[in-house]
Amino acid sequence: MGLVVSATASCRDLLGRRRSTPPPPPIPTRAASTQQPDDGTTPEPELVRVFRRFDANGDGRISPDEMHESCGCTAAEAEEMVAAADRDGDGFISLEELVALFEDGDRSDALRAAFAEYDEDGDGVITAEELRRALRRLGLCGEEMTAERCAEIVAAVDRNGDGVISFDEFKAMMAMEPEA
Repeated sequence: MGLVVSATASCRDLLGRRRSTPPPPPIPTRAASTQQPDDGTTPEPELVRVFRRFDANGDGRISPDEMHESCGCTAAEAEEMVAAADRDGDGFISLEELVALFEDGDRSDALRAAFAEYDEDGDGVITAEELRRALRRLGLCGEEMTAERCAEIVAAVDRNGDGVISFDEFKAMMAMEPEA
């Protein structure tokens, strides 16, 4: 995701900061679809699951180091991404800041960054195989996400029938309301 932290935070500060309180509770949003858990508990919004995946140390904040590790981008790119989303200037991305990023009227930068997370080869489209690998890498699915299932997902989003997801198709998919 194209999120970033303030370039003023040092690596030592980032690694040393930990909160003793648990992360904030899930916040349902338009941008967050849900997936029903198998254990009968309340479903967790998709955006919260993504946040928790990036928040590797579980402190309720995404640091540039966590962004760097999760996205495989350079440290400088991670710093930029966090800074772009960091509204309170603490050098981290909170769940609230992530939610705000996706609820803002102009989501183009965030959507482009999210799209790039799936478009591994940078050719401007997401294939079924890129989708499968990205979902697994981000911890959003496991082995049950087969190539066939990913091809079905691509086909459901692919408006022009070319067998891949373009940025415009991705943007339209992200704007859709989740099914109840």
